[in-house]
Amino acid sequence: MTILNYKKIGSGEIPIIVLHELMGSCKNYEPIFPYLDTKNFTYYFTDLRGYGLSKDCKGEYSCKEASNDVKNLITNLNLESVHVIAHSMSTMIAQKLALIDERVKQLILITPISAAGIKMKPEAEKKLIESMKKDENLIEQVVESASKRYNQPWKDYRIKIGYESSILEARTGYMTMYLTTDFIEEVKNIKVPIHIIVGHHDLPAFHKNNVRKQFEGHYNNFEIIECMEAGHYPMIECPVYFATKVEEFILNYQN
Repeated sequence: MTILNYKKIGSGEIPIIVLHELMGSCKNYEPIFPYLDTKNFTYYFTDLRGYGLSKDCKGEYSCKEASNDVKNLITNLNLESVHVIAHSMSTMIAQKLALIDERVKQLILITPISAAGIKMKPEAEKKLIESMKKDENLIEQVVESASKRYNQPWKDYRIKIGYESSILEARTGYMTMYLTTDFIEEVKNIKVPIHIIVGHHDLPAFHKNNVRKQFEGHYNNFEIIECMEAGHYPMIECPVYFATKVEEFILNYQN
């Protein structure tokens, strides 16, 4: 059994599993570390197979595999209940986890993808996956399109993280996952509350109204808030705001 690696921060009674996005790792969350309530919460910043601290763990990089990996980690940590924070690509994994593990009490989804995945025309999908397999400056293109209001050092920082945080096989596998996976008909069975944070300056697909359209009519209990000063990375762009909001969501649930 593969047990994912993680960085543990805090010693509080409320456990939180934190998952990362496609072009980063849990290193993305480092800017929030100074602002976390480590007395009330214990954070497990978890790297998926092929990423960060789990870079040496190979796999098929599917939604089913990843959600079972996180479920196994929860068991290995002897957690009776857990809150889950997930970002972008891993929001699909978190949703699948909530369907297979009753210990999940709440989902906090950052710039999320619905369980329907991202739909593209077959030719465009094929071209994107082939570009990722060949490592043809796709990370640079994504960073450039999402960072037009920021300076070159920010872009260089994001590109560096994109390449160093994972192996190419994993990035390609998880990109294929969210282009080809669809379990939207199952999410009516997610019984836990879902809190969503989007960035006002994110790419159009992740804008508040578009995310709302993706979630309405499928999910039982969700709310969306918008971080007005962030794009796709509110944990990096607005770390104090981010830490405050996610802990508010969890404390409100506890109360």
